[in-house]
Amino acid sequence: MNHILPIAEEDWKVIKPHLSIVKFEKGEQLLCPPQICSFIAFIKSGSVRSYHMDDQLVETNLLLRSANEFITDYESFISQDPSTLWIQSIERGEAILLNRTGLYYLYETSFYWNKFGRIISEQIFINSKRRTEQLLFLSPTERYMLLLKHNPDYFQKYALKHIASYLGITPQSLSRIRNQLSKH
Repeated sequence: MNHILPIAEEDWKVIKPHLSIVKFEKGEQLLCPPQICSFIAFIKSGSVRSYHMDDQLVETNLLLRSANEFITDYESFISQDPSTLWIQSIERGEAILLNRTGLYYLYETSFYWNKFGRIISEQIFINSKRRTEQLLFLSPTERYMLLLKHNPDYFQKYALKHIASYLGITPQSLSRIRNQLSKH
């Protein structure tokens, strides 16, 4: 959090009552539709994904997250409408959950946490816009190359089937792209 906004001891003290630690096993669901998302999770260890499942039970990854990253269904969290996303652990780990009631209390009572929330919201917007533009305007090969450039660690952290889904392609298409690029 200090990378986002330097934090003082008194700001830590006011958030602690609103935090809880959860441990999760590989494959455990942290959020399932139509639950309403009431948490923002900071991943201490392990990795998780958020994904959508269509009527044919095809899963499409929206986010892949691991240690020192946040995950939530932000739309459900804000609107308090039922979630349309699943959040599932990819591997065993631990997360710190901040509940919605606590966050909104902190927004009202703490300048620091209000500012922190605004910065995080801005980052979520920018990341969402970039991801939407990539899926709409870049070819699968361009999306793969961009992921390789900006997140090379994904290829050590996540199974290729999860990476393919995140890129919006089939595992077979990902294999073809990787083979074509290795020949060049």
